[in-house]
Amino acid sequence: MLKSVGAALLLASGLAITAGPALAMQTIVTQVDKNTDGTMTYHFAVKLDPGETLTPGEAKVSADFVTVYNFYGMVDGSAKSPAGWAFTSEEFGRTPTLNGYPMVLPLDVPNTPNLTWTVTKPVAAGAQIDGFTATTRVAAMVQGQYAAQVTRQMPALPGAAAKASKQAVLGALPTPSFLADVK
Repeated sequence: MLKSVGAALLLASGLAITAGPALAMQTIVTQVDKNTDGTMTYHFAVKLDPGETLTPGEAKVSADFVTVYNFYGMVDGSAKSPAGWAFTSEEFGRTPTLNGYPMVLPLDVPNTPNLTWTVTKPVAAGAQIDGFTATTRVAAMVQGQYAAQVTRQMPALPGAAAKASKQAVLGALPTPSFLADVK
């Protein structure tokens, strides 16, 4: 009997893990262009979960953002942003914090440019935003990492009103296999 219950729990947990999509914002590489001067331009997109929004803040620290860490060989002035976003590049990448403490711990190599895009206009839940680009002098493709701060809408509970909370996202930024042959 105990073995049957254990097997049923194991099966149920396995199904729960594989049953639905990840419920967190994703940053993805959508295209890589090889330029005539030997540089490579990376195109990024941000995909939001249906329960997440991106909100600007009264100050830079309260605005939602996404940071791509360790963008080696960045060409100065090459980063582009879609409408409603501001770009910065900092030696130490902007990371989500709570009361001054990091909420996630990305690998951030010193003296290496990090790409941070901060939202300046609200972005609706479930949206995909394209138009983020940056160019590098590095010709090899590498795995990267990103972190983001998003706003998650929490539903109303009995005796408590609905509210929004800031959440941190940390993820790998793989170069998809279809991009292995650069355009």
